Amino acid sequence: MQNELGKTLEALRKQKKLSLREVAEITGLNFTYIRDLELNMNRSTKQPVNPTSETLRKLASAYDHPLEDLLKLAGQVEVANAFEKILNDPDVSEKKKEAVRILMAMDDNDESLDRVIGILNALK
Repeated sequence: MQNELGKTLEALRKQKKLSLREVAEITGLNFTYIRDLELNMNRSTKQPVNPTSETLRKLASAYDHPLEDLLKLAGQVEVANAFEKILNDPDVSEKKKEAVRILMAMDDNDESLDRVIGILNALK
């Protein structure tokens, strides 16, 4: 599936006739990271690239493409649906919604995410 995500992202960018640098300017993402996503590989580490839902949201917006489609291709639709339900629930406080937005923006390799998990586990 991840390979399909990369192919889709590259095709969408080319359909819009945008360069990597133009997409980077629109989304605030690094142009080399965008290319790594298209190739499904971090060219420095040779490891697969796993974008956050926030990254996919930025790209979906730039390409005027449904976010859910990109999330499905990235294998993230279940998590995204849970987060979207929270964000759209009028009974959930703004503070909790902001926490969800922050979590959505964190990369799996982000050290602060490990700290957050540690703190949450300590609160159980």
